[in-house]
Amino acid sequence: MKKSFLAKTFVIGLFLIPALLGPNISHSEAQEPSTGETSANSTSFPVGRGPQAIIFDGSDIWVANQFGNTVMKLRGSDGYNLGTFATGERPIALAYDGNNVWVANKFSDNVMRLRARDGALLSTIPVGKGPEGIAFDGSNVWVANGGAGTVTKLQASDGANLGTFAVGARPVALAFDGTNIWVANNDSGNVTKLRARDGANLGTFRAGKEPMGIAFDGANVWVSNFYSRSVTRLNGSDGEILGTVAVGDGPTGVIFVGRYIWVANYGSGSVSQIEPGGMVVGTLAVGKAPGSVAFDGANIWVTSGSNSVSRVSNFSGLAP
Repeated sequence: MKKSFLAKTFVIGLFLIPALLGPNISHSEAQEPSTGETSANSTSFPVGRGPQAIIFDGSDIWVANQFGNTVMKLRGSDGYNLGTFATGERPIALAYDGNNVWVANKFSDNVMRLRARDGALLSTIPVGKGPEGIAFDGSNVWVANGGAGTVTKLQASDGANLGTFAVGARPVALAFDGTNIWVANNDSGNVTKLRARDGANLGTFRAGKEPMGIAFDGANVWVSNFYSRSVTRLNGSDGEILGTVAVGDGPTGVIFVGRYIWVANYGSGSVSQIEPGGMVVGTLAVGKAPGSVAFDGANIWVTSGSNSVSRVSNFSGLAP
């Protein structure tokens, strides 16, 4: 159940907010598109300092607290804290491989593999400089090394290094399309397509200004552009730009679930719901500085700048 759910949704990589490590962010310059808010119920749960990445493991929610150097496991049914586990310095990205949770530690230049059942540390694996994104392709774990302009491929079973591949400047997020790995290069304003089998570079394609998040919907690749206040839709076959969708201020984390693309707008305190054709069909107010988004099969979970995560439920368009 866990593996099949994650494989279908491709929820495999989360993202870093540049306000914390880069230029200042305006919270007020942009407005949401005029689509109206979607009716929803939201419940907040306290976590650690600076929650950044968030994932679902089939039962529970994991949150990386980047300023607390910890990850926290919350029970998916009610948000109860099941444990807090030490990581390296500045944990900012998470992935789940069906058994274990992988944590990218930006300032430690490594990733940690934690057993999802109890949070036990299984291994610490050196990667490139400044890892900022991480994803699982069904067999291997891919790590975006933001400070090195590379992506490292690790064998999920034991962490063996299977290769390091050059991409653009400051890769920060990854998505798997079933065959290839797509990499969002923040400082290059583009994405790189790597063949998962051997890391071969299949092309580099334009996106918007400072792409932060990336997701695959089964046919197309969606890229959130932080300073363009937009999401770019690329053809998954050839990287052609199919459209650009205006969203809120500072779009960061992006996922595909329930027939829709969901984008966290850091500066607008909202999540945009986009239908596959590229129209914004709903906007959810979620509170201060949302950064990353996850889906548990019924609810949307969003990290907050208030040292909390929000569980949003009971709104139209959520169910697959």
